[in-house]
Amino acid sequence: MKYPVGTRSALVLILCSSLLVWGRTKSDAKPQPNPAHKHHSLAATPDTVQWGWLDPKEPPKLTIDSGDTVSVETLMHSLDQVQPGVPMEKLVELRKQNDGGGPHSITGPIYVSGAEPGDTLEIHILKIVPKADGFNFNLPGKEFPTVGLLASEFPEGFVRYYKLDLTKMQTEFKPGIVLNLAPFPGTLAVGVDPDEPPQKAGPPIHDAKGRTSTLRPWKNGSNMDLNELQAGSTLYVPVFLKGGLIWIGDAHCRQGNGEVNLTALECAYKEIEIQPVVRKDLKIEWPRAETKDNWIFTGFDEDLNQAMRIAVQQTVNWLSTQKIVPMSREEAYALTSMAGDCRVTEVVDIRKGVHCMIPKSIFVAEKRRARAKNTH
Repeated sequence: MKYPVGTRSALVLILCSSLLVWGRTKSDAKPQPNPAHKHHSLAATPDTVQWGWLDPKEPPKLTIDSGDTVSVETLMHSLDQVQPGVPMEKLVELRKQNDGGGPHSITGPIYVSGAEPGDTLEIHILKIVPKADGFNFNLPGKEFPTVGLLASEFPEGFVRYYKLDLTKMQTEFKPGIVLNLAPFPGTLAVGVDPDEPPQKAGPPIHDAKGRTSTLRPWKNGSNMDLNELQAGSTLYVPVFLKGGLIWIGDAHCRQGNGEVNLTALECAYKEIEIQPVVRKDLKIEWPRAETKDNWIFTGFDEDLNQAMRIAVQQTVNWLSTQKIVPMSREEAYALTSMAGDCRVTEVVDIRKGVHCMIPKSIFVAEKRRARAKNTH
């Protein structure tokens, strides 16, 4: 299988840095080429795509082994009913039609053999190929007064559709403003947490069928809207149900931190290629991520301060237990304050999100080890 050169380089950096970070030994840090590993495809069809709900009873649409790769297709919102030219009135109708559920079209679930509750799924995002259209909207504040940060200031709502230049990887916001595309999945989930707490705000988390709404992010990932999850990144997420049960959707082609008006540059993917790896040796409570430049720790709660607290706690916990440069918990807390970059992930998904990033560049001991190795 061939990947773009930039993506291959990013993956090598990520996987090499994981040797001491995520508890692997050198021999098993990177999924080794294996004739038994297969490549699969999962098309977006009425049978493989759900609208706004994670259903633990939904039969798997694909079964794979740990280390296999999968190319997944995604649809636009509301089972592809949101297309260029659809007016605000129709968007409101679609939102009301799926009351309590998210607007997201999510493809899955994908069953990963060997994944058991208590394990971690290490999901490498290898490639993202968008389709050609995108959109952004905020619903009418007069009908949805709590949906969007400034909903009351925009009573009529707003929608605009965009053509995506997939050669330049850009779109024109309006004449004079061009945005670079930076695609990532807004929703990347595993099967639901049976112990997810009841809602503190907004519509019920579960419907009468026992399904879980995709509106909120949680420990199983779901609607995280973490814009760092681009090609070349890795998501680590705890497993709650046998097989992991991976869902992908809510495709974004660009998003600012906060996602303040409700939506990103929403789009759909011809293909998002992932490689899930079952980790029996890694136990985590909240999702975390890794890019070539940063280690990333998340927190989600209806209270933004509590979301920040969770993300900082996860960062401090990791720093005080990593083996690259051992440190006390007090030192980890201080380092997070001096070097951590804690950002508001989103404020529009009922549960708000914060992610704290620790730059890999500050760990000069790792660089010294690498230089020493190269001189012998």
